[in-house]
Amino acid sequence: MQPEKPQPDKHNHHKFPGVYISGNGPAVVMLHSSLSSARQWRVLEQALAINFTCINFDLLGYGTAPEVENKAAYSLATETSRILDVVEQLIGDQPFHLVGHSFGGATALKIAVENHSRILSLSLYEPVAFHLLKPGTEARAMVDEFAQQVSQLDHYKGAEHFTDVWNRPGFFKSLPQKMQALMAANIDKVNLDFIGLIGERYQAADYGAINARTLLICGRHSPIKAHRIIEILDASLANVNKVVIDAGHMGPVTKPELVAELMLSNINQ
Repeated sequence: MQPEKPQPDKHNHHKFPGVYISGNGPAVVMLHSSLSSARQWRVLEQALAINFTCINFDLLGYGTAPEVENKAAYSLATETSRILDVVEQLIGDQPFHLVGHSFGGATALKIAVENHSRILSLSLYEPVAFHLLKPGTEARAMVDEFAQQVSQLDHYKGAEHFTDVWNRPGFFKSLPQKMQALMAANIDKVNLDFIGLIGERYQAADYGAINARTLLICGRHSPIKAHRIIEILDASLANVNKVVIDAGHMGPVTKPELVAELMLSNINQ
């Protein structure tokens, strides 16, 4: 007789600030982009919750998640250790699906390469794994300049520059003032995100160890730096399907139904 598999403890999820648990079935861990929150996955979460247990994270410093305690020592491992600790408490050592966008996508890649035997599928929208862009290349120079600009501007100007680059010029000022203020308040975490993304040690060849079926979604209108990373991952991952859609970098927010349909198909295979 096989031991009974641990089930997600939905009644005690208040133990995990910034973690939202819904549905029943195999687990899907969901990771959002910088200056966003778990709410960006609402459409996908609703579609998944019929057959899957969604473990939808606010990443550190966003939404209702805790702040980063030791900012001087921050790296992507700061994010992944918290995520994996929560996942272990909820589902033990069961395998799980991974979903990620932008910063959350790069974080998902780190989880996948370090736990590749546990990953059932990987569904990524433009993971900004900036460490894959080699110093001296045009794309890396663009990233380094972008990170430096955001860090040197005041909070409002930094948030405006960051969101306009990933969306479109004028996007930040089109938002309600309350949303602008929230984004400005979170810009220090964005600067930490850049440090984690640029400082990660894995190379493209390391990601070849990920054997889970992987969906890479790319927006046709996204910045060059995002496209370059997709190209590197498409050439490096063992079991990959790349799909280009008519969107920009924020496709999971601007085209949530289309992105949800593609990711759901990958998860359901």
